[in-house]
Amino acid sequence: MLVTTVVTGCGGGTPLMHPAHPIARGDVLMGAGFSATKGASAWTSVGKPSDRELVEAATVAPGLAPWVAGRIGFGEGSEAGLTYTGRAVRIDGRRVWALSSALDLSLGVGATGLLPQRQDALQLRVGGEGADVPVLLGWRSAGDIYSLWLGARAGGERLRGERELPSPPGTLEVQATEMLSGWHSWAGGLVGLRIGFRHVFAVLEVDGAAHWVRIDLADRQVSVSSFAVAPAAALIAKF
Repeated sequence: MLVTTVVTGCGGGTPLMHPAHPIARGDVLMGAGFSATKGASAWTSVGKPSDRELVEAATVAPGLAPWVAGRIGFGEGSEAGLTYTGRAVRIDGRRVWALSSALDLSLGVGATGLLPQRQDALQLRVGGEGADVPVLLGWRSAGDIYSLWLGARAGGERLRGERELPSPPGTLEVQATEMLSGWHSWAGGLVGLRIGFRHVFAVLEVDGAAHWVRIDLADRQVSVSSFAVAPAAALIAKF
């Protein structure tokens, strides 16, 4: 499998990296790869530039992150998964309906815990929890050699954290902290491709989403609306 767990940072997205069709009962998929967030572009913002930088770092931070996941099938079109992305841990379940021998429709729900990682450059530490709902429509070839899927996905996160404030120059005062809280909601689409045979597959996925963030600091409020693209790649093994 692709060894990318050494990649660190708070960037990257939380891609699905699975096709629309389900895993057979008792089958297990394990995979590793990476995700990235590219080109976060804000179209509206309220607050100082330094505050907007803080908001971006807490939510849609550009950069690379590991992607490690496992999934298990329960039969009758149902399955569950667990994913680690450096910034978050996500557990999900979904139900799949066969529309034809090659087409499937998938509806899922995921719950995410945001790990309170520290970002030294901004003296920032943010965690929280969230949820999302993905809907996928997918096609697979005979023998499941090729799988294509596209979908829509929306979710939200509750954010909580703190930032250390710089001490005035020439003083011995203890460094103060500034508490923050807020919400991050997003909605967008995705497209994915899986190629493989029998027990090993290569997966590519690209997610694009609009993001809306509001952060409440000690004495002010910051809000940002932006769009970001998150590509991802991985190798998956079936057991």
